[in-house]
Amino acid sequence: MSIVMALRDWVRRDPQQPVLRFDAAQEQRFIDSTHEARIRHFMVSGAVALVIFNLFLLSDWLMAPDTFWLAARLRLLVFTPVALAVLYMPWRHIDWVKAMPAHRLESVIVASGVAAALCLTVVLVCTDSPYAGMYRCGLLPILVYGTLVQRFRFRFALLFAASVVACHAASVGLAMGRPSPYPEIEAPAFLVLVVVAGYTLIMNFRMEKEERHRFQQKERQAVLRRELEASQAQMAALSRQDALTGVPNRRCFDEVAQVQWRQHERSGEHLAVLLVDVDHFKAYNDHHGHPAGDACLKRVAQALQTALREPDAALARWGGEEFIVLLPHADVALTEAVSARLCAAVRMLGLRHGGGGVNGVVTISVGAAIACPAVDRKQLPAVAGQADAALYQAKRDGRDRYGVDLGCGGGG
Repeated sequence: MSIVMALRDWVRRDPQQPVLRFDAAQEQRFIDSTHEARIRHFMVSGAVALVIFNLFLLSDWLMAPDTFWLAARLRLLVFTPVALAVLYMPWRHIDWVKAMPAHRLESVIVASGVAAALCLTVVLVCTDSPYAGMYRCGLLPILVYGTLVQRFRFRFALLFAASVVACHAASVGLAMGRPSPYPEIEAPAFLVLVVVAGYTLIMNFRMEKEERHRFQQKERQAVLRRELEASQAQMAALSRQDALTGVPNRRCFDEVAQVQWRQHERSGEHLAVLLVDVDHFKAYNDHHGHPAGDACLKRVAQALQTALREPDAALARWGGEEFIVLLPHADVALTEAVSARLCAAVRMLGLRHGGGGVNGVVTISVGAAIACPAVDRKQLPAVAGQADAALYQAKRDGRDRYGVDLGCGGGG
């Protein structure tokens, strides 16, 4: 009934659930993610199985005494040295074993299990013990070892189970005609082995399917986590960027300015704050419309960014049609040069101003203030206020120009 139910589950399975094979790329990732853990599992369970395999010498002595020494030689002198060599390789040469393809490693472990079954088969073929029929039950733990303990991948487990069943059938066929006090147990014993093989293969199949499902879920969670992290990073970046112009916003500027301010307090150098205002912007909006006003601000922001070539300078939108620039390591000459360059950059755009701009084009006015944080102990808002006063003086003087407040002496 369980086999029928398993087949029914197979037919009705969700196509989104993994069976026993992914696409090539995902299959390789699955193999790589489990390869090292399977090596460790093979080593531990293999060592335990080797001890148990040799403990079955007691069964050889009790149930097949006429071939006990043959069994002892097969177990202790043939199988055990080979098994120890297989176990020794990952212990001493783990990197080499890790580099081995997974299917080759699996084949080696399957071969070791089949070799154990063959050792028992040889004893069964050679013994005249009347208990040979019951002795064949020794193939059951070998079968369970491969399908459930070692947890071979299903296709290897299927091959292994078929090999063990074949060993049982061969031992029965080659011993045919020998006297046996219990001939009636042969068929049930074989049937039991086949049924156990079927049940353990079903369990093996389900375990591998569940392992693959967990791997697939883990990969999906990793993808979702990466997408979430990317989204959070994007949101963090957007929270520091002005949505209209694309330049940093006031929050970002404040963070950068605080860092620069502390550095200049320690170094004793001067810095400058420049406030930039688009001349007659309200008139531009009224004449050309708000969409054109937004486009104008974008062009002005791009021009300011391009003109601001100093590596540590920071530009941000201050609000409305105003921008702010932080100019580290600045003196009067640099401040005036940058201010003039910004005015020229916007003027050179040649944006037509139909609402009464200076000379009919869009221009800016710049107010600059120079401060020495280590000397005058002013804070950024105070220096920005000085720059604002210089800006309004530039506007009163005719716009399309700059004004500079020297602050604590202008840096020489």
